[in-house]
Amino acid sequence: MVVENIISGGKVVLNITKKLLADKENRNVGYPSTNYNLPIIYGLLGKKIENIEQLRELINSLEISEEPTLDNALNVGVKTLLCAEAIEGLKYAENENPYGAPYVGFIPDEVLRELGVPLVEGKIPAILVVIGKVGNMEKLKKLIEDIKKRNILGLFIGDIVKEMEEAGIEFGLDKLLVPVGDSITSAIHAANLAIRAPLIYGGIEPGKTEEIIEYITNRVPAIVVALGPVDDITLAAGAGCIKAGVPVITNNPVPEIKGALESSDIENIVENALKMKGIEVKVAEFDVPVSVGPMNEGERVRGPDMQVELAGPKSYGCEIVLVNENAGDGVEIIGKDIDEIEAGSRIPVAIVVEVSGEGLEEDIEGVLERRVHEFLNYIEGVMHLNQRDQVWIRINKDAYNKGLRLKHIGEVVRTLFKEHFPIIKNCNVKIITKPEKVKEIIKMAQARYKERDARARELSEEDVDTFYGCIMCQSFAPTHVCIITPDRPSLCGSISYFDARAAAKIDPEGPIFEVPKGECLDEKLGIYEGVNNIVQEKSGGAIKEFALHSAMEKPCTSCGCFEAIVFYIPEVDGFGIVHRHFKGETPYGLSFSALAGQCSGGKQVEGFVGIAIEYMRSPKFLKGDGGWNRVVWLPKELKEKVNDAIPEELKDKIATENDVSNTEELTKFLKDKKHPVMEKIGEGNTAVEDMKKEEKPVDTSVESEITIPTMNLPSGFGGLPLNVKIILKNVVIKAEELIITREDLKNKSKK
Repeated sequence: MVVENIISGGKVVLNITKKLLADKENRNVGYPSTNYNLPIIYGLLGKKIENIEQLRELINSLEISEEPTLDNALNVGVKTLLCAEAIEGLKYAENENPYGAPYVGFIPDEVLRELGVPLVEGKIPAILVVIGKVGNMEKLKKLIEDIKKRNILGLFIGDIVKEMEEAGIEFGLDKLLVPVGDSITSAIHAANLAIRAPLIYGGIEPGKTEEIIEYITNRVPAIVVALGPVDDITLAAGAGCIKAGVPVITNNPVPEIKGALESSDIENIVENALKMKGIEVKVAEFDVPVSVGPMNEGERVRGPDMQVELAGPKSYGCEIVLVNENAGDGVEIIGKDIDEIEAGSRIPVAIVVEVSGEGLEEDIEGVLERRVHEFLNYIEGVMHLNQRDQVWIRINKDAYNKGLRLKHIGEVVRTLFKEHFPIIKNCNVKIITKPEKVKEIIKMAQARYKERDARARELSEEDVDTFYGCIMCQSFAPTHVCIITPDRPSLCGSISYFDARAAAKIDPEGPIFEVPKGECLDEKLGIYEGVNNIVQEKSGGAIKEFALHSAMEKPCTSCGCFEAIVFYIPEVDGFGIVHRHFKGETPYGLSFSALAGQCSGGKQVEGFVGIAIEYMRSPKFLKGDGGWNRVVWLPKELKEKVNDAIPEELKDKIATENDVSNTEELTKFLKDKKHPVMEKIGEGNTAVEDMKKEEKPVDTSVESEITIPTMNLPSGFGGLPLNVKIILKNVVIKAEELIITREDLKNKSKK
């Protein structure tokens, strides 16, 4: 019966879509802020639909068979997804902002990339796409609580959003509870999130349908939860999700397909949904009067809601973690607790965490210390900002009225340190509010911070025999290996050399491991024998050699979580760097997502490489390519962020989006500013400009004072076959007819 319902629902949707498209005037179609236009169609079919006429032609070509088989029903489901994508695409073609609050509609590539790190780390263990209606307030609250306490990303579609509003449940990506839309077709924005994962992180080409489905099935932790009465159209959409590798669980009786379609009572549906993907989530229990967990991160405590403020810009305080072999195992409050302080007031605070355990060393202190920020923000009603001696903590009135006190905060910190770091045997937490004692602790802590920073700054690759590797992102990008050195943090920016060293010691069997650096084969490029051995082993032989400090010669692989991307600009023989949050276009006329698509998925593509922003402060930054002397363009925001790392003589010579909008303007800017790259290029680009003015061909037999550079494009550049290398020497290329336009570049995302 379900098979027939799916086919019936698919036919209804196809007919609606054909009628909807029939009289539409032609115009561009596609979602904003994505490199994949209409991702379901582009990913599964390999067709980049760019206008309504193309969309109409595609939908009109679809037919639905009446054959009452499961295979046919699943195929009908996929056609239903294609139709839903068409309907939603039309909304964006005809309305710049088709979704109003609280709904978000399409979720941009940028957001998916930001979710990459917590997903691969397991901090967000799953994505639940919840469709339908609960119909019972208490069951609804339990469902949401089950999602929140496991830190699952919930995407909500349909009546359940209104139910959540009525229950006073707060929405937002920061709370991982995202209302997508009110109609079943809006569920496509959850489905295309799953489809984009293999394109962004897996490096799989659009149109390789079986590879994409296999990737989603094995690597994307997404499950559909269908609640309440389910009509034929919802069944058809669910069949499409199953075919695409996303299982469905419902509180309705259905013919079960183990791991693909299952039933559950609503009280246990979250746990049973996770089991369908083989996901286990440990939920810690705390004897404190408020909830504790990652779901509380991002909570803000505003002035009117504040019970008390600890430290902050109008007071003073600090936090520090110390390795002490004689550490106790408990919580101490030295000074007043918050119930002894007038509501709305502020007091100084010092948090001292002493830890002991076999293998713990002083170098781990800073790594552990950064977790205090995370652990305090796990506590409902607590907002923690900044670190070290700039710490700022607020506790809201609701948490205080529920009974939250400093002893509970200390107990949470103590418990989480021991739970997250099994190497810690004892953990003693002191929370100090006595003003004079706080000042004493701050003085001690500042001296310790200074010592650590000096050690970190002085350490370089030459000073150590061991680097570290990280393969967390292999859950998404199977051939990616991240190499972390004192001069090069992880691409995602979240793991420094000391972080990696601590992680490898604490969990020797984990995804971060030691890499004996071995013989240095090329100091300038940063090629090491030991690194090559590990990279070849961990990539399954896909990657043979790494240059740690070059974007042009054997660059590191890039996952998809990188903070920024370095890209080569042949017109000026220099590099642009664009960060993930930049909304505009680079001088290529391409966005971050378009450029990132060139090297994501664990690929090694010469001319493109993902980096951490902090790497731009390294003395070895792109050393193999000329370092900062080859950087010619940065977004203004990024330039300001790393301003302290840019050599003084280059600060006004590096262009931003406010200075130039294309490569022609960039060339002129660099020439006017006398950027170092122009010394090599000389007047070569002017020759091309002059040719635009002259009809007569250039006589290359006559000696000229014009210097035309040699441009060596290495094998693999921009995706060329690895056995092909192009060398352009003393060549001027003139295009008699412009075949590929800048608009083509934007659309094709390839030069």
